[in-house]
Amino acid sequence: MNKFRIALVQMESIVSNKEENLTKISDFVDKASDKGAEIICFPEISLCGYDRNFPRNLREKIPGCISSRLLKMSKNKNITIIVGLLEIENSIRYITQVVTFPDGRVEKYRKTHLGENEKKFCLAGDELPVFKINSLKNIEEVKFGIGICYDLHFPEVVSIMSRQGAQIIFAPFASPMNGEKRFSVWEKYMAARAYDNRVYIAACNFKGLALWNQYGNLVSSYKKDDENIIVFDLDLENLKNIREGKRGPMKNPFYLKDRRWELYKKYN
Repeated sequence: MNKFRIALVQMESIVSNKEENLTKISDFVDKASDKGAEIICFPEISLCGYDRNFPRNLREKIPGCISSRLLKMSKNKNITIIVGLLEIENSIRYITQVVTFPDGRVEKYRKTHLGENEKKFCLAGDELPVFKINSLKNIEEVKFGIGICYDLHFPEVVSIMSRQGAQIIFAPFASPMNGEKRFSVWEKYMAARAYDNRVYIAACNFKGLALWNQYGNLVSSYKKDDENIIVFDLDLENLKNIREGKRGPMKNPFYLKDRRWELYKKYN
């Protein structure tokens, strides 16, 4: 049975101290690589810390100095890295997860649904991309999407990514809630996102980590407040069999194949 290993990081970022945070990121990347992970995901705006006023010194261009340093880590450790930062492009700010790949690619996902305070300072992204990597192990191409914090409250985000073939949705947060409280909110909706769309949902926060599988079951969670890294092995072969109807279409249906997209458009 082929397994695909990912790593999630719980990290307390220091506001405006990007060098200190980058040192932490590098240390966690080393640990994830040593544990055999092929993707590592960090919380929302983990590079610079979450400041409600989004000060000028937090902003980064992509590509830029920071993405170049992350890309070097990806190449050196042969791991895909997903890091949250505040992006600037043509004087417009975005809440972004930059993605660096061992093969030299630099891509990004811009948060598409903003909280009320975030709307004062940032523009929402307007793309729902799915990213592809070739696993180091003998399994097929792996596809994943990203939804940042508030994005996960909108079912269409995960459905559209799953429809594009995403097997994993990484969900980085920057919530001030402690691990127990954060998880009590997550459990109200994350399982449904995973079950209805037959994806893994991998959530990380400054405090709190969790993973739900394609059956909507909680695989593991971490609710303590200290920084930590946890690795998970994902059964993508099983997920593929469900989507192709090989697990019995009535017992484990892939619901998205029966969604009536043309019907829903009438009510937009």
